[in-house]
Amino acid sequence: LAPTRGSEVGSHVMETVLNQILTEIDGLEELRDVVVMGATNQPTLVDPALLRTGRFDRLVYIGEPDLADRRKILGIHLKYMPLEGSKLEELVEKTGSCDEAALDALVEALGKDRVFSLDEAIAAAGTACEGKAGTLNRGMRRRHLVDRMLQLGLTLSDPPRDELILSIASRTEGYVGADMEGLCREAGVFAMRERAAAVTPRHFDMSLAKVHPTMNERLREFYSRIQLNFKGGLPREVQPPEYQ
Repeated sequence: LAPTRGSEVGSHVMETVLNQILTEIDGLEELRDVVVMGATNQPTLVDPALLRTGRFDRLVYIGEPDLADRRKILGIHLKYMPLEGSKLEELVEKTGSCDEAALDALVEALGKDRVFSLDEAIAAAGTACEGKAGTLNRGMRRRHLVDRMLQLGLTLSDPPRDELILSIASRTEGYVGADMEGLCREAGVFAMRERAAAVTPRHFDMSLAKVHPTMNERLREFYSRIQLNFKGGLPREVQPPEYQ
């Protein structure tokens, strides 16, 4: 959106856009409670004028995700996915007669901001779903339960799911967020092609053979040089801690 001026040949539309961005950031009118953020994976193409004091003057290098980050990313992309052996799938199975109101009552009965066991959830389901004739399919029940648990800060103790996520995370060094999203999607596609009821570790093995990491030593070296370049171009007092 904002490449270095003078690099464009032709209509110079991008230079006009960049000039307008600079004008808006500098501001002819004072803006209160406004923070402007930008992101790029090609920092060498950013016009230097954007990085001057008062514009994008706090530069933060975000590297590839480590093991803990990859576990969190996988948890996000797998939260609605049926995983083989997961305690969540057992809970979804036990709530076949629940409608949305009953599912809400079930989750609310478990409290807030705590970890609960499958046995607790099944006991609550027996009370909340008794006499109900729900028409929600498995996918709808799973999504509704997960969303309501997130809203109330509840976490189901689910060792099989946690172990699978840890296993995948430990095998995905060099994978960035987009890579892991693609990895989860491909595993789901493999399971669908087999008409499997749940995604298994074997499906993730197949996906790992197909989806490859973005990061490699060449890219790490490139971004390391860029990081040092930006550090050298900033006054120390405005350098973020990771650049000092």
